[in-house]
Amino acid sequence: MNSSLAKEADLETIANFYTEEFIAANPTGVKTGENNDQLKEAMDKGYEYYRLIGTKEMKCQSIDTIPLDEQHAVATTHWKAVYLKEEKEIVIPFTSNYLIQFRERQPKIFGWVTGDETQVLKEHGII
Repeated sequence: MNSSLAKEADLETIANFYTEEFIAANPTGVKTGENNDQLKEAMDKGYEYYRLIGTKEMKCQSIDTIPLDEQHAVATTHWKAVYLKEEKEIVIPFTSNYLIQFRERQPKIFGWVTGDETQVLKEHGII
């Protein structure tokens, strides 16, 4: 994430963390997608948006993993996001949950569940 904020996103490497198809859920709904050029374009636009709103750093503080069976798990990631707004640093903690499938002992993300990021950013005066 941080290299992507510095305009050094390796979209091919990032896309390789995901399965061919995936799901995403947040309070506004559930979406599905495919791991293709559209995903890379969306990621690139997402990183540009984060730069635009003043995101300076996102640091993963910890990861909790809950095995579901031999091939699936949920990884809860605890993050600290740092934004610069009007020369003031604003730190916002947040959590994301990733649905993981193990293929040949390698983890692949097939989905994620997040909170209402837009609302949190509004509450903190970022957007």
